[in-house]
Formats: sequence, structure tokens, C-alpha cells
Amino acid sequence: MDILIHACCAICLLEPARLLRAEGHTLQVAWLNPNIQPHEEHDRRLNALLTVTELLELPLTRLPELTYEPPTETLSVDRCAYCYRLRLLPIARLAKQLGMAFTTTLLYSKYQRHDVVRRVAEEIAANLDVPFFYQNWRPRFNQGQSRARQLQIYRQRYCGCEASLKLRNGRH
Repeated sequence: MDILIHACCAICLLEPARLLRAEGHTLQVAWLNPNIQPHEEHDRRLNALLTVTELLELPLTRLPELTYEPPTETLSVDRCAYCYRLRLLPIARLAKQLGMAFTTTLLYSKYQRHDVVRRVAEEIAANLDVPFFYQNWRPRFNQGQSRARQLQIYRQRYCGCEASLKLRNGRH
């Protein structure tokens, strides 16, 4: 199957890409993450992803950044659902245009709201009539982290949004 995979960051792409390729899928990577703050962090993650996609010889499409206006200042299911929808809707539209299924590396991270990611992606897939490829890569989280360390790939310490950064730094 041809799959457009939304990459939230480089380290979260490593293991899903390896597993999908091992299953015989053809991959194209897409980057759209307007939630990542501050701008320097956004650029740091994008540069790490550029390194990984080159290393893995995967094509990368950068979608135009969107305005990010979350519904609340604090982390919540509503805020996360907004963020997932904001990113996955354009990814799904592109996948449909390309005749591909779509998925996301958000399903790899143990720091994401897995059930919310899946629900939002399935809703988008149904509304756009585009295949969503679901797989739970969380059990492979530690293997991906180890590989990122071996490759000396930048590993961030928070989801990306300001609310998650504040929580990480002990400020609510």
C-alpha cells in the first residue's frame, strides 16, 4: 500500500517507517506541525526530520504552515483534538489527491493521546473518503528511542505546544 505518513518529529518516524517498509508499504513523509513552539524548536525538529528522511531515503513534502489557535491555554482533550485535526486534515487531503492512504507518527509516541489521534484520523478519513492506515506503534517506543540515540538524532522533551512546554517546566 502507498502511505503518506505525517511525521510529528524525526524520532517518531524511525520505527514506524522501518516497520511499514518491512510490511512492504511504500512511504512518503509529510511535515505539518504549526503547534511546535517556539520557532527555534520547530526548526530544530524539522532539521532533524530532514536528516532522517535523507538517511532513510524517503521523500518529504512540507505542507504550508497553518494558523495555530488552540481553543484553550491548558492541555486538554479538546486542545489536543484541535491540534491533531489541524494537522491531519491537510495530510488526508493530500493523501487523497495522491491516491494514497494516510497515517501519522503521533500513533507511535507514548506522550500523545492515542485514542484521540485515532478517533480524529478515522473521522477525517470517513469525511473525505480516504483510507486511514491505523497501527499502534507504541509497543516499539523504546526501540525507536534507542535507535535515535545511536544515530544522534535530536530528541525533544515535550509534545511541541506551549502548554506541553509549560507542563514540562513545571508551570501550569
